[in-house]
Amino acid sequence: MRTKAELLAELNQDLPDRDWRRGAQDYLKFFFEKYSQGQIEEFVFTRPLGQITPEDPVGAITETAGYLHNFASSIQLLQLKRGARVLDVACGGGWFAHWMRKLGYDAYGMDISSDFIAMARQRLQADPYVFRTTESPESIFRVQDFETDRLPDDLRGSFDAIVLESCLHHFFDPVAAMTHIAEGLAPGGVVLVLEGENRQGPIRDEYMQVMLETATLERPYPRILLRELLEHAGLPHVEFLGALKGYFAESAWVSQHMTLHLADSIAGSNICVCGRDAASVQRLVPSYGLAPVPAAPVPAPRRNLSQRVALSLAWRLRTLCLKLAGPGAPL
Repeated sequence: MRTKAELLAELNQDLPDRDWRRGAQDYLKFFFEKYSQGQIEEFVFTRPLGQITPEDPVGAITETAGYLHNFASSIQLLQLKRGARVLDVACGGGWFAHWMRKLGYDAYGMDISSDFIAMARQRLQADPYVFRTTESPESIFRVQDFETDRLPDDLRGSFDAIVLESCLHHFFDPVAAMTHIAEGLAPGGVVLVLEGENRQGPIRDEYMQVMLETATLERPYPRILLRELLEHAGLPHVEFLGALKGYFAESAWVSQHMTLHLADSIAGSNICVCGRDAASVQRLVPSYGLAPVPAAPVPAPRRNLSQRVALSLAWRLRTLCLKLAGPGAPL
């Protein structure tokens, strides 16, 4: 296995020169300069739900459905008992941890942005129907730089599940971040990574444009590099997952070729569950470690399905601006 320095050099070789740490800390300030506090709070507090914009209704529906599918699939996969401890990494406005609390889990959220954490605390405090403990919103949602700092002593080694929902690609040093994150696992605990694209080739132009505009990292990982960084972080046992989302007509091609559709979903994204030992992964995926069944070849017309379905982060930024600006606002 290569050294961490060699791996990071390859991961970051195509990135523009930016202060990525400051960009992540000031992410909301980028929007504060364009929109009012009230507009931004409305967007953050209603996520993952959001108004279907007249400018791009299909895109808005796709984005919302994607978040909801990810959440539902995550809780179904993890099969956690009530009261289990869960960490939402880079939680943003805290919707994932908030909803986990509503299900009865002892969920926490951490983010490098103090603006996001303030909103996450406000969101939690405003909801009377969440799983209550003696802890305050300040203890439940905390500012944390995962790349530079270990978890607080009271949380280290305590989590049954740690979830990274669309955030791993934001770390400039994902090896350090994942090493610190893995320290939070209780015995038998797992890390669930939800990453939208298994990158093939160079970083796409739309991602580059978002990074240049916001100074926030938006570069997906090639799977071979993701496996390597997880191994460096002490999480060598990894199972990649696919998702079948939505309803399918009996007459549709996808219904008649579901195995190929699922294989394409697994190959196209970097959704995975990982752990320190094989048993923790086998608890959720009993087939882990068994010889895989040889996959049937995917017909050429379907090879780019995942990339067509995957949400472009550049589009997400545009959608956010449209939602905040309201109908008819110029961008």
